[in-house]
Amino acid sequence: MVTKVKSFRVRAATPAAAADHSPPFDITTSTLRDAALAPTTLRAYNKQLSAFLSFTGCSLRALLRRPPQQIDALLARYIDLSFARHGSYEYANQALFGLVYRCPSLRLLLGEARLRLRGWKKILQQLRQSRSHPPLTWELTALFATVMAKWGRHAEAVATLVAFDCYLRVGELTRLTYADVLQPNDPRVGSAYTGMALRLAVTKTGPNQSVTLAKPQVQTVLLHYLSAYPFLAHQRIFAFTPESFRLLLKQVSASLGVGHIPYVPHSLRHGGATYDYLRGHTVEQIMFRGRWVATESARRYVQTSRALLIMLQIPVQLGHTAAVVAPEVDSLLPLLMDSVRRRNPRVGFSC
Repeated sequence: MVTKVKSFRVRAATPAAAADHSPPFDITTSTLRDAALAPTTLRAYNKQLSAFLSFTGCSLRALLRRPPQQIDALLARYIDLSFARHGSYEYANQALFGLVYRCPSLRLLLGEARLRLRGWKKILQQLRQSRSHPPLTWELTALFATVMAKWGRHAEAVATLVAFDCYLRVGELTRLTYADVLQPNDPRVGSAYTGMALRLAVTKTGPNQSVTLAKPQVQTVLLHYLSAYPFLAHQRIFAFTPESFRLLLKQVSASLGVGHIPYVPHSLRHGGATYDYLRGHTVEQIMFRGRWVATESARRYVQTSRALLIMLQIPVQLGHTAAVVAPEVDSLLPLLMDSVRRRNPRVGFSC
């Protein structure tokens, strides 16, 4: 008996059928859409999304052909590994937002990844609460600056005093240019103002703000520094990075026997505000000088400062040494600038 085999003709896929195999997501690449984001935000999204794609080993288009559950699982694993390797929470967050930006339909489908980011954020908050960064006193600030100058780190030494006096955030400090410094009798403002001030081009609460230098000692040291080294108007006067400054503060703390206290660059801003608060300045005055927007935030900021100072364990001898150095810091630092060679030859010459 002969079995008949039916033959089938394979028809070419219609456009509608072909469309079934395309990625079920919108890959949004639009110049106009990109222009709606701040350039720094767009760069951050693209950079961290690229890092995630390198981890997956495939392109964005190939990744988006996978089911949303697989994409979520991959991103969740990427975040887990970043946390385990002491990576950056912000970078992990930007990877997720970068993926959602390029594929908006994934916004509600990345539950596992978002859950890990939420847990990471909670851990960071707990660490910050248990390890508050205390304010630096004026005496210790002067001593820290003197040690830095003895090490030849003159830019950081002067910056330490300026950050304390002007309540500067580290980003505001490292962005200062020579033209941002208003010197005594500066013709740009005429005779109406004869003191010293700083223009802060970019701040957390808005562009183009300013702050006066209140302590004559800090004015003296800054003027000597600006005259000792050549600067062009557009050049940064403190040409170091926030990371290197943070590391130097740790090294100075350890050398003075207070390495157990978590001093960071923000301790200078906190310290300056605390100093003025303890000397009778009102919260409103401190808020204006520190460029805070919310009164409640500034009030809570200075309210906790005294308690944080009381909790510190400063060696008695160190406290005595700092008390002796502080009144003479405007003489010590210029002397050290003139006698100790700078360890960072790029200071004053980096744009």
